[in-house]
Amino acid sequence: MPTMDQLLTSVEDHRDEMIKQMTAMLRIPAMGPENGGQGEVERSLFIHDLLHHIGFNDVRTYNAPDERVEPKKRPSIIARKQGRSDRTVWIVSHMDTVSPGDEKAWTYPPFDGTVVDGKLYGRGSEDNGQAVISSMFAAQALLDQGLDPELSLGLAIVADEEAGSDYGIKYLLKQKIFGPDDLFYVPDAGEADGSVIEVAEKSIIWFRVSVKGKQIHASTPKKGLNALRVGSELLLFLSQQLSGHFPAEDPLFYPSGSTFEPTKRMANVENINTIPGEDITFFDIRLLPLYDPEECVKVAKEVGELFERRTGAVITIDAIRIDPAGKASRTGGEGAKALITAVDRVLGVRPRMMGIGGQTCANWFRQEGLDAYVWETLDEMAHQVNEYTRVDNLVNDAKVFAVLLAHLCYPGAFTDPQPEY
Repeated sequence: MPTMDQLLTSVEDHRDEMIKQMTAMLRIPAMGPENGGQGEVERSLFIHDLLHHIGFNDVRTYNAPDERVEPKKRPSIIARKQGRSDRTVWIVSHMDTVSPGDEKAWTYPPFDGTVVDGKLYGRGSEDNGQAVISSMFAAQALLDQGLDPELSLGLAIVADEEAGSDYGIKYLLKQKIFGPDDLFYVPDAGEADGSVIEVAEKSIIWFRVSVKGKQIHASTPKKGLNALRVGSELLLFLSQQLSGHFPAEDPLFYPSGSTFEPTKRMANVENINTIPGEDITFFDIRLLPLYDPEECVKVAKEVGELFERRTGAVITIDAIRIDPAGKASRTGGEGAKALITAVDRVLGVRPRMMGIGGQTCANWFRQEGLDAYVWETLDEMAHQVNEYTRVDNLVNDAKVFAVLLAHLCYPGAFTDPQPEY
């Protein structure tokens, strides 16, 4: 009977191969149209072949139609090792990335996969290439044992996470691939020491705030209506009103309360001596799950109407994105306990449960009433210039996932103390 230590050694022995495959993958851009790319097809072919190579014999691609990209499709990949039970333990990662931005600002080329001082640089290295590669090599370490799993083992490597998941995990959920008793792990958020498991996320609301006044020469401001001034006052007032209407705090989350932040402002006039007649700004709101996002939209529109009467400007507040939060995953269930045990076994850390303001694929499972647990070791380099993943994080995450899958899919197959549920 193999030991858990032998399993971990098997993962460690693939360190160089993980670096090699991660580097090769990062050299294939996988940006959606919102990020100036043509999608994930080329990268998906690489991943599909690698999944076959590491031992999966059931690898399927699900193509979501998308006319905005040249291939007219957005691929997500499902790899599965059938167990005695159809119940499946899933590790879910995403293959798409954001744009590198200004490539001249990078010390190392964003699509080169350069390794320096134990760090592997490249766009999408930490977000979410680390999860793609670590989950695959965790699975390989188990598949190489030649054992039949009790629960089925599954990897889902999806498209379109960076732009809302309509062509990725949401599409897969509509295909009824996942079972009601399946367990889901999403390596897409965490701390550098592995001390946090994310079990809840806030609702996301984006507002477009439009103010129309009257453009005029800056020397005669009273003849016009300064949309920039009205818009600026409105932003502050709207932030204050929303904070007052939704004041609750929840210690599970960081930050503990809802947040209401003006972010992007559209350019208006080009010259300094013209008072603008239009001002367009955007809000990013992260609302605690106890509140109804539609109520937040209602309050914002009421504030806009109040300001319209007060100033004479024409004010429009539109919600351009509403992603309600799913119910928090259970913190005392089988899935949570197994992950805590695996992290403790490999890293010597007993992670705590936490909620975040960001969004991962886990939210879409939770909206379907399914528990999903988010964990990874990260330096929080996502979307930044010179994004990197630490090679040690890549390998140690693979070890954690190998132990997790061993406990759940191969109970009793490895000589090591097993968790009691």
